[in-house]
Amino acid sequence: MRSGKRKVSMALAAFVLVAAACSSSAKTTTPGSNGSTTTVSGNANDPAINAYAIAYTGGKPGKAAGTPFKIGYVNQDSLFPEATIGVNAAVAYANAELSGADGHPIQVVACQVSTAADGASCGAQMANDPSINLVLTGTLLNGNTELYNALNGKKAVIIGNGVTPADFVTPAGEAYVAGAPGVLAGMAKFSVQQFHPKTVAILANDNDAGKAGVAIIMKPIFAKAGVTVKDVYVANEASGPDVTSAMQAIGADTADVFVSILTLQSCISMYDSIKGLGITPTVVTTGLCFGTPMTDHLKDAGDPGAYPDGWYFGGYGYSYFLPPNTPHMADSGMNTYLAKVHQYGKPAPGAKTLEYSGFGGPMFGNVLTALKFINSLGAAQSTVPALNAKIRAFTGPAMLQVGKLKCNVPPYVSVCGVQMGIQQYKNGKWISIADGHNGKPIDTSTG
Repeated sequence: MRSGKRKVSMALAAFVLVAAACSSSAKTTTPGSNGSTTTVSGNANDPAINAYAIAYTGGKPGKAAGTPFKIGYVNQDSLFPEATIGVNAAVAYANAELSGADGHPIQVVACQVSTAADGASCGAQMANDPSINLVLTGTLLNGNTELYNALNGKKAVIIGNGVTPADFVTPAGEAYVAGAPGVLAGMAKFSVQQFHPKTVAILANDNDAGKAGVAIIMKPIFAKAGVTVKDVYVANEASGPDVTSAMQAIGADTADVFVSILTLQSCISMYDSIKGLGITPTVVTTGLCFGTPMTDHLKDAGDPGAYPDGWYFGGYGYSYFLPPNTPHMADSGMNTYLAKVHQYGKPAPGAKTLEYSGFGGPMFGNVLTALKFINSLGAAQSTVPALNAKIRAFTGPAMLQVGKLKCNVPPYVSVCGVQMGIQQYKNGKWISIADGHNGKPIDTSTG
């Protein structure tokens, strides 16, 4: 769902509400069952933070020691550095406080992908390393098919965030988050149900993920509802004027709903185009558009908001931004993630701030899910067949992904998450529109 090289990392700015939700010192109270109040804190030292992780992973408190347990990791850092931030923060946290993987310190063996050839090379590297039984993928726009072909049957694979067709149908592994099939389908379904549009304008990046997302996932839903769709694609590094021209070509100013599937940098150009054109479209986009570069850009542009006002954002069903006492911030693992990514996360090289939104959370969750399987089996018994069986039998709930998992269901046999969420930023506040917090997530497995 994102492409194009980014010059800056994506994270969150310090808006008052967000700070209350996410900072390591935020603290609120919520009514207890007996009428008393129970403290719910975003503090990394809050016992509830580790209690969730211990229960989820089946681990033990304490530091890891002894020989390392190696886990392979393949990502496209040039496009999605926050995925690696999430992985590294989870590993540091687990090794320091959760006794690692069945007592052993986790060691990540990483490989970077930019091209199809890189996917083949990383796949061969992992497949031929006898010390690695489990491979996590982050988010890839290139080399997906080649990577999975090399790993299939040779390593156990947990897919990170599926954005291309290869991610949706590979037999090599399973993805626990909804990925593009869930998020984009949910955005289309939400648009139809919420706004009853006659016309929809869609702007996407000109890559396999963008094209497949529109043609395979979104258009059939709009067509079934009798909605007329105009779509246009912009290059990965499209300039502001190019984005403006594309928006004019599809009638973003007159369509009932304007949907975008863009990188963060393209989102910034889209925001500028909306302001420059003086239009006020109903914007439905992905959660990749609310990072620090966007908030910094709004500040530079003199916009008093922390995020684009009125936009609807699709994601995996839980919010990075709501106060810690919000329903399901704790039991989804979001409070644990926010506390520990701030404690252990490190900004990407060259970035000024920590990028922890976007794909950072799901990857943190995938590391802890992997630990669940390893702790259950025991490190010595965590062979490829044993891990593969655990991966395919898991029905959730998965950390930071709303709803039960439904794996190996055609047509997207390697995507287990089938529910997603919509949140809106309006008048300085984040609002749960249809998500796991208000109990109204959108299920894309139903008609």
